[in-house]
Amino acid sequence: MPIITGIVPSPDKPGHVVILVDGVPFATVPEERAAGLSPGQSSPGTPAEPLRPPGEGAQKTYERALRLLSFRARSARELEKRLIEKGEPREHVTTVIERLCANGLLDDARFAEAKARSGIVGRPRSRRRIEQDLARKGVARDVADAAIRQVMADEGTDELAVAERAARKKLRSLARLEPMERRQKLYAFLARQGYAPDVVRRAMRAVGDAIDAIDATDATDATDATDIIDATDPPPPDDDGA
Repeated sequence: MPIITGIVPSPDKPGHVVILVDGVPFATVPEERAAGLSPGQSSPGTPAEPLRPPGEGAQKTYERALRLLSFRARSARELEKRLIEKGEPREHVTTVIERLCANGLLDDARFAEAKARSGIVGRPRSRRRIEQDLARKGVARDVADAAIRQVMADEGTDELAVAERAARKKLRSLARLEPMERRQKLYAFLARQGYAPDVVRRAMRAVGDAIDAIDATDATDATDATDIIDATDPPPPDDDGA
């Protein structure tokens, strides 16, 4: 019965590991996908069950699934859909998805948490937008909700803080606009990102210092420009010389 004999860093793909089965390379997967695996077992939850490919008829499907996972993480539903699009028999796909989930190589909760973290810690995104993206990838709503709550708790943040960070980042691209237009476009941007109206208003107030600073700079620049124009205007004609 094949078992995992080693998990080593991939020499070709940063962030990936090579799973060795019976001493030979078996699959290359993202490092986070192998977090629950160790030599001699399939996952911490099923230590007595060795990692092995499914039946012979589904071997091709299994290997294709591993290749797809080596490119990027996917939800179970997303991987299932992609395999069927590739022409794999549905019964083989079902067997392979169950096997990958049992081995810990496919985990919607972990997938959702990684996506939520990217939208909360990385490029700021609203809770609604993250939920919509996960739903499109086939992640159940309760799984998505739990992932978002977990990431926000881990990071000590909330929806307002994320919206504020998004607002401050967007302000940099609106600096050349007139004050009123700047505020209108910032509000519209946050609304389009899926933040609730009350969150948008609170975020606008939270970044008010930055908005006021830009408005003050605009006013100073306008005053300076007027002074320059006044200084360069020709003097009025001398009445004596008229």
